[in-house]
Order: sequence, then C-alpha cells, then structure tokens
Amino acid sequence: MKLNKETKIGIVAVIAISLLIWGFNFLKGKNILFTSNYYYAVYSHIDGLEDASPVLLNGYKVGVVEQIKFHKYQRGNMVVRFSVEKDIKVPVNSIASIEPASLIAGKIINIKFSDSEKYCEKGDTLTGIVEIDMLTSLSNELIPIKDKAERLIESMDSVLSIFDKDRREGLQKSLDNLKLITTDISGLVTEEKDKLAGIINNFESISNNLKNNNEKISNVLANFSNISDSLAQANIKTTVLNANKTLSELNQIAAKINNGEGTIGLLIHNDSLYVNLNSLAADLDKLVIDLNENPKRYVHFSLIGKKDK
Repeated sequence: MKLNKETKIGIVAVIAISLLIWGFNFLKGKNILFTSNYYYAVYSHIDGLEDASPVLLNGYKVGVVEQIKFHKYQRGNMVVRFSVEKDIKVPVNSIASIEPASLIAGKIINIKFSDSEKYCEKGDTLTGIVEIDMLTSLSNELIPIKDKAERLIESMDSVLSIFDKDRREGLQKSLDNLKLITTDISGLVTEEKDKLAGIINNFESISNNLKNNNEKISNVLANFSNISDSLAQANIKTTVLNANKTLSELNQIAAKINNGEGTIGLLIHNDSLYVNLNSLAADLDKLVIDLNENPKRYVHFSLIGKKDK
C-alpha cells in the first residue's frame, strides 16, 4: 500500500508531537512510558519545593512532584501532588517529608514508610512534614547569639561612655599600680624561693615523721583512751565526797584545839606542862653534875666484900 504525501506528513507530525510531549515531560522529571500512582500531602509551607522535584524512598528516586497548589478549604496550606512508581505499595500512615536535597539548595520529598500492614489507595493523602535544613537550624541558633552579642556591645558602650578622660587616666594608673604590685610579689617570691622550699621540705619531713611513727601515735592515743576509760569507770564522786568529809572532820578537830579542848588543846593553851618540863630538865641537869662530881655517893665498889660507909 502506497502512502500519499499528506499521510506521510501526518505520521511524521504525530511522531514529532509525541516526542515533543515525551521530551517535555522527561525534562520535568516525568516518564510517560511507565505507569505510576499519585498521592497527596498537605503542608503549612513547602520551603522551596518545586514542580518536578524528586520523590525518594530510602535515597532512591521513585517519583516526582507533579503539582503544587493552595488548599481550597484550609487557608494558607499547600497541597502537593506527587507520583510514585506503580509497583511500590505505600503503607497507611506513611510520612511524606520535605527535606533539603543538598546543603546549598533544592528540596525533595522523602517517603518514610510506617509499620502498618495496610496500604494506601491511589489518590490518598499522606502525612506531610517539613524537616528543618542545616542552614535554617544554624540560622535559628545564631540569631539568639547575635541578639546577645548586640546587647553585650550596647552594654559595653554604655559602660565605656561613663569613663571620661580623668577616669580613664585614673583607671590606667590603677592598672599600672596593679602591674607594679604583681611585679613586686613576683620578685618577693623569687627572693624567698629558697625559704619557701625549706618550709615545704620541713612540712614534708614532719609529714614523713608522722607517717613513720603512725603506729606509736596510735599506741599513745590508745593509752589515752584507756586512761579516759579508767577515769570514767572510777567512782570519782565517792572519792570527792570522802575527801570533803575528812576535811570537815579535820576542821572540827582544829576548832576544838583552838578552843583548848582535849589533850592537844590543853598542851597548846596551858604552859604548866612546859614549866614542869623545864623544872624537870633543870633537876636532871643538877643530878648529872653532882653524879660527875661525887660518883661515890651513887656507885659503890667492893673488891673484897668490905663495905664503905
């Protein structure tokens, strides 16, 4: 069968239009040669997501974003329609997360499967969330630091504003004096370094002696402990009461002697005994003298038996 010229032109035009449609969709990330299912997700903001942005599952591209539009009934929310390859079954309660494609720019939808054993139907709506990218996170963390730095600078400016020329000079002199003081202290420490070393050595020697005599110190403490236990066990109260009783009786005896009562009191207060003793001593003295001068009056010797008259 021979085709006429018009038919050939029509066939070429159809092929060209088909290639044009396929190429246009291919450039948009769609492949019309493969069938796919589409799903929806609702976001409060899409954070830079665009048409033809890739849809990934475990890092592998399984679809593209087909359409982005505003929600009809939820003011301010965005509805995103995206396709997923037909042979991939999406579990119920899965999440469609908008995440950064790279550190610089670009967004993707990352499908995160749930543990459900039921699967979504074509056209179902998944839970949509937006992950904060690194730049946004850094910006959120740096903004409070920037505000604090600004407040700090303002505080420093307000503090420095109170320092006029005289105060600045006084502050400079104070700092110079502080420098001189630290220099003097440093020199003093350097000069007395040997003494400080000697003191430290003495402390070390004392600590070593204490360590070496630890057993003796323990024995001394044990002896003190035994002494304290013995004193605690002794009946000190009874001893003190007996001593007080004895002192009271001695006081009574002393009072009687002072009053001239009893033998000791009479001896102390009456001198008759003293006089008699002196008289007796004088008589004895006379007797001894007479005995020495006239012994024959008191001693008789008889060799033959004759008695002298």
